[in-house]
Amino acid sequence: MSMWEINFVNSIFALDNPWFWVLLFALLIIMLLGAYFWVVTISFAVLFRRPITRRIIYLKPLFGDKFHEHETAIKKTVEFYEKLPHEVVNIVSGGVKLTGRFYENKESNKIVVFVHGYYSYGMHDIGFVETLHQDLGVSLLIIDQRACGDSEGTYMTLGILERYDVREWLFYLNSRFNGTKDLYLHGFSMGAATSLLVTGLQGLPPAFKGVIADCGYSRTKGVLLFAGNQLLKIRPKLLMWGINILAHYVGGFNLRKLKISNELKKNTKVPILFIHGTSDQFVPYNMSVKNYKASSVTKKKLVAFNDAQHCESYFINPELYLTEVRDFINGQ
Repeated sequence: MSMWEINFVNSIFALDNPWFWVLLFALLIIMLLGAYFWVVTISFAVLFRRPITRRIIYLKPLFGDKFHEHETAIKKTVEFYEKLPHEVVNIVSGGVKLTGRFYENKESNKIVVFVHGYYSYGMHDIGFVETLHQDLGVSLLIIDQRACGDSEGTYMTLGILERYDVREWLFYLNSRFNGTKDLYLHGFSMGAATSLLVTGLQGLPPAFKGVIADCGYSRTKGVLLFAGNQLLKIRPKLLMWGINILAHYVGGFNLRKLKISNELKKNTKVPILFIHGTSDQFVPYNMSVKNYKASSVTKKKLVAFNDAQHCESYFINPELYLTEVRDFINGQ
């Protein structure tokens, strides 16, 4: 390196040279943007990509300290349904192959579609209500939502795209039984929100008679911010901006544009039974209150389960749960 080049470099990096500070500032900005990009990319993958394992972890800040005590009951229920005669059925929605398990009761004119929650799959979450549907004497279709369980797909979308999938399941059942069976959705958490979103769609079959929404949220973005605050003690609003950009351009969905409570205003026909635990630390009880108030349908009811955590209402009071659901599907 020549003396001129050495002098030039020294002048550029001299502390009294304003260009030194410009370059330093630009370098810091580039480093911060790079770090933000990687944090957003990793966060998006963790939140929305297909789970790499079917093992469910009940995080204490979200499910409470004692939810793990229900694991034995959940496992017992899963084993019960695995042994019970059933038919594996498939449909295609939006180019994605979806899978469900159909347990038919030929003596019943009612079919309940069970819609599982976030980061889970149907045959796990059915354990949250044990043999409720057998006690009701209805036919049962346990589905795996896109990017979950045995269904195909890469990204979960918190109900934004899943609502169209669930509507396709209703079309499938309505066509299979020529509209002679009353159809109900029973969803937990994300499954509840998805089921509620279905009521705002057009072209629903007349056989679709109601939704049982257990601990559903009122806003997709809102529930992520609330959960982030519970887990990390921060509300990652700046992070959500980047995550939504990836959701829009990579996953094909927009977290900011959809509010379940707004979609419920479009529903004037489908009855809804809202169920929620008052001690829910993942999806606040107040979200079901907002959904209940926002729904335009006349036939609606909100049942609070005192001291129940997330997805715990049936375990806390199975008798009340069974009574409310039975009365709902029997039109009382």
